[in-house]
Amino acid sequence: MNEYKYSLDKSSKKFVCPKCGKRRFVRYLNQISNEYLEETFGRCDRETSCGYHNNPKQNECIAIVNIERINLIPDFIDPLLVKQSLKKYGNNNFAKFLHKNFAKDEVENCIAKYNIGTSKHWEGATVFWQINQTQKVHTGKIILFDEDTGKRVKNPFPHINWVHKKIKKDKFNLKQCLFGLHLNKTRVATTLQYHCNTIAIVESEKTAIIMSLFIPEYLWMATGSKQNLKLQLLEPIKNENIVVYPDKGEFNDWNIKVTELQRQGFKIKCSSVVENSDFETGTDLADIYFAMKKNTPKNNIAIVSSDTEKKIQRLSKINPSIISLIETFDLIDEKGNGIFCRIMEY
Repeated sequence: MNEYKYSLDKSSKKFVCPKCGKRRFVRYLNQISNEYLEETFGRCDRETSCGYHNNPKQNECIAIVNIERINLIPDFIDPLLVKQSLKKYGNNNFAKFLHKNFAKDEVENCIAKYNIGTSKHWEGATVFWQINQTQKVHTGKIILFDEDTGKRVKNPFPHINWVHKKIKKDKFNLKQCLFGLHLNKTRVATTLQYHCNTIAIVESEKTAIIMSLFIPEYLWMATGSKQNLKLQLLEPIKNENIVVYPDKGEFNDWNIKVTELQRQGFKIKCSSVVENSDFETGTDLADIYFAMKKNTPKNNIAIVSSDTEKKIQRLSKINPSIISLIETFDLIDEKGNGIFCRIMEY
């Protein structure tokens, strides 16, 4: 069976339909780049009452194209572009958002650690560079955020672009890597800096950066998209202890992938802490931590813990060292799930 460049997303994730306004909309996905097309391209599952279906034009077969791409040597970005972007943070909306919510020295250290850049592509835009453990630059993702909310600017269109597209390099063979992968080499040299040598993986680069400020004991990385939790990107950290934190609504898909990675020898677990929260679909770990920080009662904030985690929380009040014991030995509960040890107070 032939595959096509654009196809409907096969995961369980649904978006708000542009016609009927219901969260039953399945978007089209670029099978080569693993990126969603514009928000108007997709199909509403409410076929009888809505029937909205906007499919992309010139949808070419890529069965042969994929075979050719496998044998191509990946292209990289000139590291000089990274260096040139590491400035003008007063004109970087995401950097300004971080400064509004965290201490100045913490933000500056985080910006330097993750090589957060500033882009002129849109006024106030940010660049998240994908740099591997040998310091080669795979690409950079350009995103525009709102400096007050920290949310992506989606109107009048999603403000996301790529450096390799912006420089218009002909036939650029993109092979993505985990955002934050370059820090793994540093971590190996300074293992005491991070707790239990644990690498924590989330979906978005923004979430990884924010969580590195909330919980600096862990090394935070990001897949860049929910489709990127796969062997190709995680291979460089196969021998590390890994915990992934999918966004609300993505647990089942990520847990299936984690199970397969476990079969291939990965020391990896999938946390259900976000999935078990009372937040809406699409919430990520950083959203929960910000809500806890603000202690907003109107959101009815609660993280539903497993029975094991509830017992651990009670015991930790008597003997706090039990948390260190669980994290040190990477213990799991009776169902084989990772235990979310950090006691959250709200």
